[in-house]
Amino acid sequence: MRRIAALFLAILFIGSSAINVVGQSDEKIILIEEDIDYSGPFWYSISCLEINCPGLTLEINNGMENYTLQNEHVLEWSGILDAGSKLTVLSNSDVSVSDISTKMIKVDSLTMIEKEDLIDTIPSPGNQGEYQTIVTSDVCILGNCASNIQESERRLDFVGILDNYTDKDSIRIFGEQGDIIEISDIEGDGNIKIEVWLRDSDEKKMIFNNLIHSENHFLEYPQDAELWLRVSSDSNKELNSYKFTTYRNNQSKEAPLGGELSVPWSHGEALTYQDSLFYESYISESDIEGDSLLFKIGSDTKIGLECLASNIETNFEIYLINFNGDFENISLVDGTCPEVIQSAEDTDSIEIIIKSEKTGRWNISFVQIQPLDGGSLADAPESRWLEYPDNRWSLIGLDIDISGSLHLGDNVDIYLIRILDLNGSRIYLNELIKSEVNYTIQEIDQENGNLINTSNGETIVLPSGNHSLRIERRADLGVEVDYLFKLEYLGENKPLEPVNYEDLSWMFDTFYKLIGVLMLSPLMVVIFWNRKTIMNRKKRAIGIQSHDKKRLLRIRERLSEQLKKEDLKDEKLIDLALEQLGESPWNSINEVWGKPILTHMTEEIEICAWKIVENDKNLLLGIKVGNWEWTMAAMRIHYPEGSKLTITDVSPKHLFQDDEIFLGTMEKHTQIFIRLSMTGESANLALQLSGLVNDKPLAAVPNKVINW
Repeated sequence: MRRIAALFLAILFIGSSAINVVGQSDEKIILIEEDIDYSGPFWYSISCLEINCPGLTLEINNGMENYTLQNEHVLEWSGILDAGSKLTVLSNSDVSVSDISTKMIKVDSLTMIEKEDLIDTIPSPGNQGEYQTIVTSDVCILGNCASNIQESERRLDFVGILDNYTDKDSIRIFGEQGDIIEISDIEGDGNIKIEVWLRDSDEKKMIFNNLIHSENHFLEYPQDAELWLRVSSDSNKELNSYKFTTYRNNQSKEAPLGGELSVPWSHGEALTYQDSLFYESYISESDIEGDSLLFKIGSDTKIGLECLASNIETNFEIYLINFNGDFENISLVDGTCPEVIQSAEDTDSIEIIIKSEKTGRWNISFVQIQPLDGGSLADAPESRWLEYPDNRWSLIGLDIDISGSLHLGDNVDIYLIRILDLNGSRIYLNELIKSEVNYTIQEIDQENGNLINTSNGETIVLPSGNHSLRIERRADLGVEVDYLFKLEYLGENKPLEPVNYEDLSWMFDTFYKLIGVLMLSPLMVVIFWNRKTIMNRKKRAIGIQSHDKKRLLRIRERLSEQLKKEDLKDEKLIDLALEQLGESPWNSINEVWGKPILTHMTEEIEICAWKIVENDKNLLLGIKVGNWEWTMAAMRIHYPEGSKLTITDVSPKHLFQDDEIFLGTMEKHTQIFIRLSMTGESANLALQLSGLVNDKPLAAVPNKVINW
């Protein structure tokens, strides 16, 4: 009978001697102690990593039975233990745990144990019976498991025991055609041998003679046949325990939506970093087309890539796919993956095609290198959409923290704001960390796509539809700038309800007429006695106004003539004309030069802009200072639409750098006129005046743009 005490508690000692160390005089120290909390097969092996390990001893206490083995090089025990047994490893004091290596076969809750003595040989073809079968199924998708799934649940450890040196165990492996079966973690003494057999209705044949213990073995499940494993031993010892691990890759459940991975990808939307940055699956040598993996990666993005395979016969092909479905092959000639991938401006995703001449496993890992813009693995576009935004523009929600960065060479990020309230929404921008960027909320006409209104972060009402947020660099180009903000939602815009009022003014007609006569009577007397003086003053005012107009017309003609000369223009005459403009009446300037193309008027400052010569690249800026002096004043030109101009000249010769003009101190109740010369394609430009007023920073930002 099997599993009687005399056989189940057999002891094997490998080496020249096996002695009981009870009563040995040498002092021993305990290296390892372990309590056995289950009943079943057990195997333990100790190897000395040094030349020898004096006093190396293994003690096993199995209830009423005690066993002791001692050898300076290798110790090994195999048998069946009861729950509550205790294992102890000892040695002389000059041996430590780091000097030894241990291996163990131990049963846990997810281990499948040999129920009864397995059949010795593979059944004959067509012979049906109740055979113990190993059934596994991967419950994860491309190596990504739900949070409640443990890695150990994807695999199954099988533990069995050979009763004697003539015993053999044959066990069936369940699977379907095309599945990949992985056999790994083979444990037991070196005499354990595992064969792989194929059995169908016509024949049975051995396809692998002996699986190497230290390697992982990948088997493609055959069509209309079964896979079997047959375990045997070349040693003459009793009770020889063994263990191996099985894993089954279900090809019918390989892809995210089910089915086998196809080439090209046909399994729904591309995978994203929110799904995972790591993917794993298996491929068979009979899969000629191979597997493909489609991963979402946006424009101008740098990402790390690591591709691994269980065999060198695996080849990786890399393609960048744009929004039109066109692709670019960036594969390496040796079939490996590049360490870093730089996407193009129109990139939408990356497809990796895996092919192999040998059945095995592949692993692909993406590594995030640069910060995410608005939660997308892509650089936010630098320009706004033409007709309708697609998924290149990240949709940013309201009342949500949004982060991003302007990396080296990146000047502008554009985000999509989608308003769902029928009457529009009131929003403003809350800058959560101070960054060297400018924020501009842009209201977009939903019919023609034109820019209607802007806000530098202050409260604005955006109607229902798609609008944009523009983030522009203020720092040097060589600096990476991180930003963090939130679009605060103040609720739906509620239009004023019309109120019907009753006109009762007729009740006061007589009163108004009486009071009017009484109030105007003294004035009529004064006008009568001063009628000659008033008439003369009116004639003088008309004469002065006519003189100012003629003077301003001459200044305008002088400026136009000089600017037409280009290289031959006289800068002194231009500066003198601008100085004379600063001394002229402000209202007369508006009357002579025509309606400004931009006007901004507040209590502190008034800003106007004119084109000096039609179809020319010269702009005249007028600044009228109010009741407060401005210090450290500067005028900045920015371009909310993306296209930019270049400032080539400024009159008078104020300091300017890139798009910023330094004005210095502007005295109160003064007027300053500046002439700008610009080159470049058509663009929409906006102005921003900043400085210190009463030692406090102040900015004047006209909410209109100039179509240039």
